[in-house]
Amino acid sequence: MEDPELLVGSGRYVDDIGIGDALHLAFVRSPVAHARITSVDTSEAASMPGVVAVLTHDDVDLLSPMFIVVNPGVQRPALATGKVRFVGDPVAAVVASSQAEAADAAAAVVVDYDPLPAVADPEAAMAPSAPLQFEDVGSNVVGGFRDGGPDPLDGADVVVRARFVNQRVAVVPMEPDVVAVVPGPPVTVYVATQMPHGFANHAAKTFGLEPADLRVVAPYVGGGFGAKAGLGPEHVVAIAAARRLGRPVKWAQTRSENMVAMPHGRAQVQYAELGLRRDGTITGLRARVLADTGAYAWFNGALAMGPTRMMAQGVYRIPAIGYDAAAVLTNTTPVGAFRGAGRPEAAAML
Repeated sequence: MEDPELLVGSGRYVDDIGIGDALHLAFVRSPVAHARITSVDTSEAASMPGVVAVLTHDDVDLLSPMFIVVNPGVQRPALATGKVRFVGDPVAAVVASSQAEAADAAAAVVVDYDPLPAVADPEAAMAPSAPLQFEDVGSNVVGGFRDGGPDPLDGADVVVRARFVNQRVAVVPMEPDVVAVVPGPPVTVYVATQMPHGFANHAAKTFGLEPADLRVVAPYVGGGFGAKAGLGPEHVVAIAAARRLGRPVKWAQTRSENMVAMPHGRAQVQYAELGLRRDGTITGLRARVLADTGAYAWFNGALAMGPTRMMAQGVYRIPAIGYDAAAVLTNTTPVGAFRGAGRPEAAAML
């Protein structure tokens, strides 16, 4: 039904929606993977042409809610405070009359970083000496379990062992993240999302709104694939800015932002052992799966503990399966879902 409009270029995406008197948002992002924030100087940016506001965590003291909670002790602020934990972590936001003015002013915000050791490899992040993302948590391992029970390899004539890396991928949809907020009432959010109802639930809870006070509109979406699930930190800042200033606010992610800021996918290290008899019959499978959650324990850990485990049998007759999983923080872009959300990773391993 929708193809003719899209094929002739008359379909409307969020960035095509004209909103009168809309302000534009640009983010100041960390250029380092791990550092303490010692100061944020917004004075020059605030005085530049077209700038209406420059926001930091002091102005938007809100959390970016987890789409799936891996560890309740790990929370992500909408704008970084205290530390940055990956390249692309948003530290401040500029609101201006045009995209160009917002981008120019964002470049004038001066952030002083005190660099810390970083860890990008999930196996290295498990070491006792690895730099910690959250000192209060005390470990980069933020979730996991062991199945226990009998050894699934008992009775095997042959055991085949391998280590697989299901590599991290950037999702790269045709349309990056886009949001436009009209402060209302009701607050109306036009957003490129694959889950408008989930977005509305998270947004209402974050801002203490009743359902009747919030309207979420998802027009045509140029690809989601898992990465456009949930309410991201930039969405939180856009809604907060529109409500604070009483004017519509729009943010369209650039492609370079998209590569570092939109949640990545896959990112598993899998140790698999398959027990077989000489006639080719499978006797059992043992899998140890490590999920790289990236920074802030985004929900890739839940995928390794859930869908990857659920699909470990695949279409084969495997009488015994032992499955262990761990979710690990690294100083990298947060990892969520991509095209199958943990299930293709199991299929590839098997």
